Formats: sequence, C-alpha cells, structure tokens
Amino acid sequence: MDYPCDIGHAQEIARLVFPLMTRLNIPMNPINYALWYEFHLGRAEELVAALEKIESGKEIYDPVRAKALFMRYVATPGVDVLEKIEAEFCRLLGDIIQIVLDAGLDLNNYSAVLDSCSTRLESADDIRDIRKVVRTILADTRARSESNSNIRGALKDRADEVDKLRAELDQVRKEAVKDPLTSLSNRRAFDERLADSLDDTLQQLKNICLLMIDIDQFKAINDNHGHQIGDKVLQFVASVLKKNFKGKDLVARFGGDEFAVIIENAPRAGVKSVAETIRQQVDESNLKRTDTGQPLGDVTVSIGYDCIRPGDSPGEVLKRADKALFEAKQRGRNRVIAYEDQDRSRRN
Repeated sequence: MDYPCDIGHAQEIARLVFPLMTRLNIPMNPINYALWYEFHLGRAEELVAALEKIESGKEIYDPVRAKALFMRYVATPGVDVLEKIEAEFCRLLGDIIQIVLDAGLDLNNYSAVLDSCSTRLESADDIRDIRKVVRTILADTRARSESNSNIRGALKDRADEVDKLRAELDQVRKEAVKDPLTSLSNRRAFDERLADSLDDTLQQLKNICLLMIDIDQFKAINDNHGHQIGDKVLQFVASVLKKNFKGKDLVARFGGDEFAVIIENAPRAGVKSVAETIRQQVDESNLKRTDTGQPLGDVTVSIGYDCIRPGDSPGEVLKRADKALFEAKQRGRNRVIAYEDQDRSRRN
C-alpha cells in the first residue's frame, strides 16, 4: 500500500486511530495500527467491512485474523510470490551450472555470467531488478544451448522454466502497480512513469502534462454516508477518468481521495478541455445511494495541472500541479486551474 506524504493528513488519521484502538482494547502494534489506519483511509472495501464488525462489537479482536487481514490488504502485493520465484530461480542457476559441468565444457565464461546474475539477484530490491536478471540469464542460456548441441535439450528445458518465471514476474508486477479498489494504477506506477517521462529524449518528442484531481469534501461523504459509500464514490470518479483517457496516458490513484493523470503528446488547450469535461461529468452525476435512493448531495472535483518543462525533476512538476490544485480549492472548489493561471493571478 502507498500512503500520503502529507504530515497533517497523517496526524489527522492518527488522532482517529489511537482513541479507537484504545476503546476496542486492541494492542498498539505496527500491524494493528496499519489496519486501522487503512480503515480510516477507506481504500479497501472488504477490509473496512471486516473492521466495522469489530468496531461495532459484532466480532471480537483476533490477532491471527488481524495478521491475515494485514497480509491480504496492507502488505506489499506479491511478496510471497516473489520469494518463491527467487528460490526457484536460484535452483535453476545451480541446475544450469551442473549441466555445463556434466557436459565437460569450459565453465569460465559462462560462470562469470551466472555469478553476476546471482549477485544481482541477491541485491535486488525491486521487481524490475529481478526481471532484468531473468532476461540476462534467459538470453545467455539460449545462446549456450544453440552453440552446444550436446546440451541443447537440457538447457532448452531450463530456459523454458526461466521463461515461465518471467511470466510470473510480469503478473506480480501488474498486481504490484495496481490500486485494488479502483483498478487504476497506484502511486508506485505513477512515480515510475513520471520519472520515465522526464527522460531527455522523451521530452524532445512529446509534450507531457500532469493533472492532479481531488474529490471535494470527501471526508464529509465518508462521515455522512460511511466508508463503503465513500469507496463507491472513489470508484465512480475512477470510472470517469478511465473513460476520458486512452492509449499511453496513465491514470493513477495518487492516494486517499486524490488522483493523478500523466498525459502524453497533448496541447495545453486539449489538456484544459479534457479536465473541464471530467469536472463537468462528475458535477452532473447526481449520485444516489443504491440501498435507499438517498442523494449523496454535491459530488465534485477540483483539478490542477501543469506541463513538464526542460530540466524538471519529478518533484518540481508535481509541486506545480499540486499548487494549481490548491488554488482550485481556494477559489471555491469544483473548478480547473492551470499552474500558469494561479501564478499569474498571484503576481497581479
């Protein structure tokens, strides 16, 4: 799970979490705190529903159940799968070395490749690092297989196994960069794409802009209607965003009630137009509770945006778009503000 970096927001949630855990007599350990922190963020509908039963007294706290909920909804996705893949990959490295030895071939050159891969695997702390190791060993194993007919079959079998592991890594990768509630990309995927977008070559080829979208008065929606309805609102806004962006544009849940979009190769006028379309579609939604038919009231979004400039760091363009979003909030919410507009108004 990714968490907001805003200290004020984190402190606000902490003020809610500590009294609640004390009232429910729940031990104040990291696992429990993370669970109830997530409860107040309201990002995982099933987790909220499970913890609401404890909050209401329908169920009692169970540390085993708490750990299971933590592993399912809070821990980094795919950790257990990655450990299995790493173990299997180390086994394959040993198998390949033994095949080469048994065939009586010179191990010096090939051993250097395998040793390098093994070292890189041990120091890998990211799925992308492991995938690079897999690609290296797969390519070299296939090359050895083609040049040595007497071990071709055995090495081909191992190369096929490595290929299978690569497919598993790709699946873990997809899960690790997806927000489970909205099925949008998550903050991790956003950070990676934004960093890639700042590549000098890419900047020369494409105009890249960043939208920051925030649901107005979202806390009031949660307070008045509950976290499950709040989740439905998040899913609705996510659906509006997905409908308006296609192709290589990346739509992500940035955290809590905030979303971000990286738009490639679009003119500023086009960015403003699609932002206004999103704002208008949410504003005109007239959302109602499905259980009672009760209107949710005004559900609106504020949007700020800016485009990448030469020499930008990820933090700089993000800061400008966030300032524009803040200005949209200050001017009364439910509006779209470009950074250059808020900057100009402050100078005047």
